[in-house]
Amino acid sequence: MPLGEARAWRFATLFVAPYVLLAMAWLGSNPPGAAPDAGSHLIKALGVARLEVGVPYAGPVPAKPLVLVRNASITRVVTVPARLVQPGFTCFAFRPEKTADCQPAPKNTPGVVAAATAMGAYPPFVYLPMGLAASAASTTPQAWTYGGAVVLVETMVLLWLACWHLVRWLGRRALLGVMLGVTPLAVFCAGILNTSGLEIFGALGVASVVAVSTRRPESLASRGTQAVMLVSGSALVLSRQLGIVTMGTLVVLLLAVGGWQPIWQEVRHGSRLMIATLALFVVESLAVAGWEVGFDHPAVTGPWYSLDSIRALSGTWLGISEQAVGRFGWVDVRMAPWVTSVWLVALAALLLWALVRGGLRDRLVVVAMALGLVILAVVTYATVFYPIQAGLQGRHLVPFFVFLPVFAGIVVAERMGRRTFAWVVTLTALVLPSIHFYGLYLNGKRYAVGLTSGPAWFLPDARWSPPLGWLPWLVLGFVACVGMLASWVQIGRTGQSRPTLVGPPPDLGRLPAR
Repeated sequence: MPLGEARAWRFATLFVAPYVLLAMAWLGSNPPGAAPDAGSHLIKALGVARLEVGVPYAGPVPAKPLVLVRNASITRVVTVPARLVQPGFTCFAFRPEKTADCQPAPKNTPGVVAAATAMGAYPPFVYLPMGLAASAASTTPQAWTYGGAVVLVETMVLLWLACWHLVRWLGRRALLGVMLGVTPLAVFCAGILNTSGLEIFGALGVASVVAVSTRRPESLASRGTQAVMLVSGSALVLSRQLGIVTMGTLVVLLLAVGGWQPIWQEVRHGSRLMIATLALFVVESLAVAGWEVGFDHPAVTGPWYSLDSIRALSGTWLGISEQAVGRFGWVDVRMAPWVTSVWLVALAALLLWALVRGGLRDRLVVVAMALGLVILAVVTYATVFYPIQAGLQGRHLVPFFVFLPVFAGIVVAERMGRRTFAWVVTLTALVLPSIHFYGLYLNGKRYAVGLTSGPAWFLPDARWSPPLGWLPWLVLGFVACVGMLASWVQIGRTGQSRPTLVGPPPDLGRLPAR
């Protein structure tokens, strides 16, 4: 039987609350436009809010660099409120020593203007809520904040659903993988006007359902599980093109580990929610595929793989891994390598422990998903990034990767002794939240006084400050990280038994229809 509903709700809320506070600190302290392709995403969202898909860009295109040639081929021009697309707010992009005080004073310009967005080929579906919120703003900085606030609410709901599902079916210890899988980068993405946060946390929710099903296949007959899959899967599929790839891989894994049996039983018994969930996934996938065929026609692409692209990619794995842990802004705010190494070593230890101590099927699952991650990176880099001499970013791979720590965390939780597990969780709780705070503080220093210039305690010398000043947001982030420590330690101290161990499978033919 699953854990008591009230207990699962309470602990999931306790676990997620610090992430909500930390994401709010990121949203409040990060300068307007300090996120990857911020201007293009804003224009895309504002256009979708006006129900415009845009017309192809017909302006001049330089012969080089190739990235501009490619972007021009997928750029769309939409009509948006002039007050919300004031130029100049990304003056610090790719210039780590340029503080945010270079931004212009906001203007409330009347009327509408035609604006170009390089996100023209991105599916428009998840942009609507953030676009509607951004459209209610009076200035460009407000538009980014309002849109980011909507994303924050959506991503934190997705995080809560994943954690609730894990706790409900496997207990608190199953959250170990979430602790390591939700990196500082993921929390940063949770509060920016961008689709990356929805893709990451949607994948986390689907990963939780698939991982739990390897231990509790009867969970798939639960309406709660089906609701988590419906909401999280929709966010993942509709986020962007790679979302379908991640979703498809996780669904194949779900079926391969035996999930097809309870799913078939649900369909056979006429479960409306299960049937609706499956039907909606088909409709959403067709919608994204149709959009891809109709709108995504980049000018510069490469073959699925090539030896040159593989060689080039092989030298960037460490950088991509570091980005997945903590690169912020326009991927130009970099944590100290030794800091990201601590997180990466913890992740590697988790996966290695699961490989060594897990059962044969557990090892096969870890190896298969790791191999799938490599294949995804190779194909994506070869077809999209290598031809235009650009780099694959860590945030592009985190949605696919996040299943691995979630699943490995379950294996560790069920096979590691209580005392050892408590020590592992306590050590993790003492170290990783401090890295979260370090990332928030470092990002603030970069925009206040420059990444390498100025004093370590930058508040008195800040050339740029967010609304309310730096202190409230840093205090909020610190409180969030202390809250993380407190809730994580409770995972290690819990007296409940280990998650369900491998044993005889339930009689799937006797599963309830609901």
